[in-house]
Amino acid sequence: MNKPRQLDWDVIKTLDAGGLSKHQWLIIASASLGMFLWGILLALAPLTTQWPFVPKGMIEYILLSAPVALTVGNLTIGRLSDAYGRKYTFILTFALYSIGILLVLLANNAYSLIIGIALAEFGLGGEEPTALAYLAEMMPIKRREEVLIGVTNVANLGAAVAAALTLATGMTITLQREFFAITIGVALTIMLVTRLMIPESYRWMLFKHIKSINPINLSNLRLRLFVLVSLAITIVLTYALLALVMGPYLFPRLTSWIVLLYNIGETLGGIIGILMFKKISVKPFTLIAYLGGFITMLALIPQVLVMPHNLIVFLTLLLINGVFGELGWAARVILEPELFPTRVRSMGIAAVRASAYVIYIASIFFTAGFTLNEYLLYNAGLWGLGLVAALEWYNRGLETAFKPLEQINEENA
Repeated sequence: MNKPRQLDWDVIKTLDAGGLSKHQWLIIASASLGMFLWGILLALAPLTTQWPFVPKGMIEYILLSAPVALTVGNLTIGRLSDAYGRKYTFILTFALYSIGILLVLLANNAYSLIIGIALAEFGLGGEEPTALAYLAEMMPIKRREEVLIGVTNVANLGAAVAAALTLATGMTITLQREFFAITIGVALTIMLVTRLMIPESYRWMLFKHIKSINPINLSNLRLRLFVLVSLAITIVLTYALLALVMGPYLFPRLTSWIVLLYNIGETLGGIIGILMFKKISVKPFTLIAYLGGFITMLALIPQVLVMPHNLIVFLTLLLINGVFGELGWAARVILEPELFPTRVRSMGIAAVRASAYVIYIASIFFTAGFTLNEYLLYNAGLWGLGLVAALEWYNRGLETAFKPLEQINEENA
């Protein structure tokens, strides 16, 4: 049995106990820009349904291309990340979505648009588990949760920027493409430089070269999987259905406004989440997030029944739900990398997310003929599932805040 050298563990302990170094700031910057581009691309799928060359009969397939490619990218690249390293995967995903985004900006028909979205989402989908694993493994314990919330929140900013650019340029497709090309081009340039400078994950290198270590305690594996999958289903579906799909289905003329306002709410939620986390730990944070999301989702139903034509109130409530949506997202992106061991961390995150994306894919078709009331009830049910999981974790789960990843997963018991 090959045991880790004391020197290796000293490096990990120093990493956990220290402040943010230059290399760690570069990792944060590079991962944040990846999330920014992911947010832009998430928004581009529904926004491009309004481009003049997209026929109505192709809208569902454009919306479908994103989650299908995300699912495949999560599973494929998530496995590569555990096998070959976080930095290697960061370079690979960068190349994939750079090509995909270029195809989107050059598309002149629905088919080339779908191919571009799919390739870009494949790369960005694979970057999700890699980025979460990388950040969790390389950040100091006292900053880990804060960094995970802050970096992933940048995706909401990207989606909001995409919607704002669309509104600012009207429906002129040429102007939209020019604005997107400049914004994305600057982000990609900075990302290329930072990704060449960042180090490989120390934890990944350590555990990659250990042939055998003490067994992982999986006594509560079922609880962990139930909670993680339930939280993922709630957040992935409610964000996708409310921010991305509802506009093209029910409010075509308000698509850009819905994407913008929901993501403003999500962005605000990320800031609130960081402030909250300075006061409370992961378990109560998770419960507050999903309870708030469930209540605000329920509030939309009587509003639609009593004041069906009051769009200002409707959009305001939607924005508030977006705040709790981001808090729920934050709780999930904290728990996902913390509850899987280093050797399978990226693949574990990918599998959880893929389970949610599969249900999202089915929901695109399932909700296509829903009325607004049916749509809201379906989303309330999704929030209810997340609330049940949050309650279960609050009562029976492990508090992970400010603990080494190895202690959480008992990799070195």
